[in-house]
Amino acid sequence: MGADPFIPRSNIRIHLHEGITAIAGLLDEQGLLLTASTCPVLILNMSRHGLCFLSGLRFPVHKGYMLDFRMKISGVAINLRGHVVWRNARDNQYEYGIVFHPPNRLRAVLVRMLNQELLRQSPQQYKIHALYRALSYKAIQ
Repeated sequence: MGADPFIPRSNIRIHLHEGITAIAGLLDEQGLLLTASTCPVLILNMSRHGLCFLSGLRFPVHKGYMLDFRMKISGVAINLRGHVVWRNARDNQYEYGIVFHPPNRLRAVLVRMLNQELLRQSPQQYKIHALYRALSYKAIQ
């Protein structure tokens, strides 16, 4: 994968087995919508700092714009914004890495939502849930 060398990989990523569909829109640096067009994307994994998604559209790796993602995680609607930091061709689509920007004010909420999604996906793995809660709590502090 083309992970950005400046992003620490110590973050726990929640791999979404079933994927989460989001609606993505293109924004300028100030967060204003550049076009009324949106497109569905498949969220593959997430952490409190970013996400990885799959799309048939080719977005440039550039900090001059942001993507806005509207989705539901564990039944809760959330909007997240971020910059594309890497892109890889994957079959007939592209896989992207996003870093949330500006620093996500919803970080504590996102951590709780990701933990709920992890519980929903694999309720039998209590040790993993406990580890994620402990590390998430430390990260928020």
